[in-house]
Amino acid sequence: MRILRFENRARAFARSSLMALLLVTAMAPTTQAQVRSSDEADTERLATRLSSRYDAIDTMRLRFVQTASSAFMDTDERYSGQLTFSDVAYRIETPNQTIVTDGITTWVHNRSERQVIINDFVEDESSFSLTQFLGSFSDDYRATYQGSELLDGTGHERLRLYPLDDFAAFRQVDLWIRDSDDLVTRLIAVDLNDVRMVFELSSIEVDPDLDPDTFMFQIPDNVEQVDLREEG
Repeated sequence: MRILRFENRARAFARSSLMALLLVTAMAPTTQAQVRSSDEADTERLATRLSSRYDAIDTMRLRFVQTASSAFMDTDERYSGQLTFSDVAYRIETPNQTIVTDGITTWVHNRSERQVIINDFVEDESSFSLTQFLGSFSDDYRATYQGSELLDGTGHERLRLYPLDDFAAFRQVDLWIRDSDDLVTRLIAVDLNDVRMVFELSSIEVDPDLDPDTFMFQIPDNVEQVDLREEG
């Protein structure tokens, strides 16, 4: 299921105007073999809970703050807004831009340019879908337990993921999983180009009641329409 998508393709559209913790619990002194056994048990426990939680989610609505940084970037890129999603459909709303797809058509509204770009939806293998990723990460990544932490005063546990394939999209992913509901509220991913992406997620609603028109876009009056769809 395609839930949270901060994808390369959406970022390419967006770039024209917009774009697209640590209190580790102490362990009692023990032997190396005992530490390894405890870590492995905690890793399996948390990974199983996380996969089960996200595999059962159909729709989600949340607030996000995304920050991207790299040694090759002059300044950090920061985007924030609201994200609503269900399967391949999603709606991203920021102060300057709205990106909507129903899984067939994609609309990108650049408010500052008074322009709407319309295109066929394309399933992008390089895109990042949070729920799909978290529902099946054990197939492609090795998890390690990083301990318990307080994040914004709330208890979390943290997993660190390493890819099994050297050519995977991310070299390392850290997940902060909230104790109360097993939802991820922070994700930090480092991609193959050493771009560090931080996602802060809040006001998370699981399977909310959505308006039927959530994943359709009503084109405003007096805007330029750029239709890139292929003729059928």
